[in-house]
Amino acid sequence: RELSTARHHAMSSSGMPPTPYLEPITAGTEAHDFDMDDEGGADGKKHGEKFHTIGALSVESNAKVLYLSDGRFLLHSDLNGGVTFNRRTPEKVLSSSWFISSKAFGTVYLSALSNRGQVSWLSCKLTLVPEWTEACLLWMTAAAWDTWSSDGNVGEYVFRRHGDQYNFVTVVGDNIEWSTHGTAFHVSNWVPEACPLRGMAKGERTYPDAHGEVTFTMTTFFHVYARSIMFRQALASVFTHVKDRDTFVKEFLVINDWYEGPSLDFRTGNFSGPDVHSTRQEMLTFFPGCKGLTTFAAAQRPAGQKCTFIFKDASERGQQKALNILLDLMTTKFWIHFEDDHVFYQDVYISRFLAPMYDHPNGCWQRKQASVQQLPQEPGGGGAQKRRLLAQPPRGPSPEDCIMVASVLFGGHRGADGLGSDDTWDVMDYKFPHVLLDNEYVKELLKHGGFDDYKNTNGWGRYEAVGAVRWPLFSLRPSLHNLTYIKSLEAPIFYGGGKGRFS
Repeated sequence: RELSTARHHAMSSSGMPPTPYLEPITAGTEAHDFDMDDEGGADGKKHGEKFHTIGALSVESNAKVLYLSDGRFLLHSDLNGGVTFNRRTPEKVLSSSWFISSKAFGTVYLSALSNRGQVSWLSCKLTLVPEWTEACLLWMTAAAWDTWSSDGNVGEYVFRRHGDQYNFVTVVGDNIEWSTHGTAFHVSNWVPEACPLRGMAKGERTYPDAHGEVTFTMTTFFHVYARSIMFRQALASVFTHVKDRDTFVKEFLVINDWYEGPSLDFRTGNFSGPDVHSTRQEMLTFFPGCKGLTTFAAAQRPAGQKCTFIFKDASERGQQKALNILLDLMTTKFWIHFEDDHVFYQDVYISRFLAPMYDHPNGCWQRKQASVQQLPQEPGGGGAQKRRLLAQPPRGPSPEDCIMVASVLFGGHRGADGLGSDDTWDVMDYKFPHVLLDNEYVKELLKHGGFDDYKNTNGWGRYEAVGAVRWPLFSLRPSLHNLTYIKSLEAPIFYGGGKGRFS
């Protein structure tokens, strides 16, 4: 039979080691026509020539990490081709990622991808080389099959040089060497170096009050066409990794901004990419089941519609308008916001993000409605109207006695060993200069840009000395927001809409 030659570009494979596809020898033939002892037929050809089999295909795993129980990972360097065992650090993206290729089950090659897109291969000198023909062929097998766990936990593997039963890859200090006693490595799927390796566990509490009370939103803008590709990955990761979305998420709202003319094609470097209508059609084609609507039509969408793409027109351009449109459309208690370049690499559970809202020992969330507190005037304000920024429960403890959790920012605690840690959350107070509660000051602040040398005459001092502060209810990080609280806030001065708006 014929076996295809190994190829540099391999097909993907799940499982460890990667499993090459071996086509059965009888493929394409009828069993009764095949006789291993018959040397030929009436046509004078050997029966082996009557059929053709593809045979073994070279396969490749998705990105993996190799690590030890002490939290050290097999790392590769983009600078000198070196390979070491050390802790992962967030700034060295892809440094712990490895691809495992195979053309026969049990034998593998290791390759590394740099953050510049360059592929290198582990040689038998245990350094990285650019040519795959110099890659070292290794046996990859369980460290001990008789103790292999069957409960789905990450197993341990050893790597032995092919053709030499006594040479194993061994960790010595921070380096790898050949030795007669191999080191047992854990192998798991790669996640970005800023993330803990172990993902989020399902929570014990289900929070029935929040069932169907989360809206998941995303803002998108494809004038640079590469962001359309990023969007597809981002939303696909949400559908793949948010495991309890059927319980908590009422709907997905993706708002897409308008742009004129062709988009910037990252492949050519000029504006020759798809126009806004073409990119929107791509959105709908890639995510069947999602409906594309204008802003006006989206406000009339059916109650049970699960996924809506809101297509803005030229008069609605801008991030702040997009967020205000979303605020008009949302009717739930909670709001999770994504950008088109955010990605989930691991399974996540919304119930975990709800925990600070419901479980904070001094929280105010259990009170169903919030009224707005009128803050006392600050000295030096000249009697000007004060802005209202804090919500007060209609009854029970005052804001000084309870904590209103406005937002939960997503982020992983990597743990001391870089492998992961228990879910934890911290509550940070929102602190700001109280002069920002004065409408007259804020008007002047915005009028003069906030950070210039303008000298006011009201005794406030230099604007650049006070400036403005980040609004805590919107972050460039993915976040879960208390939408009931947001909608209770006073509207920005220069926005003509309702409460809780962006300006």
